[in-house]
Amino acid sequence: MDWYQNQNWDDELHQQFYKNYREADPILQEKALIEQAALLSKHLDNTTLKAAESLLILWMSRHFNNQNAAKVYALMQDICSRIGDHHRAQEFKLKLEKIRTSQ
Repeated sequence: MDWYQNQNWDDELHQQFYKNYREADPILQEKALIEQAALLSKHLDNTTLKAAESLLILWMSRHFNNQNAAKVYALMQDICSRIGDHHRAQEFKLKLEKIRTSQ
């Protein structure tokens, strides 16, 4: 299992993930953020969902590209909806629809 394929999340895994992230090349950094967030987004507890959200926010600020934007926006829509932030979920839904209609 790769360092960005953790099924669960705790302080130790959090620290290990970011240590490996800092040492990885940019392409692997991007892949790791999205894959780890996708795994964590399957959880029900808000703490883990917030961790997934923070990984995707980092992707948006450092690695944004149109190729992966739809996947990230769909994950963010799902996460925001599940943590009860329906306003932000709607914002990501609209961004996702805009991408899909422009393709």
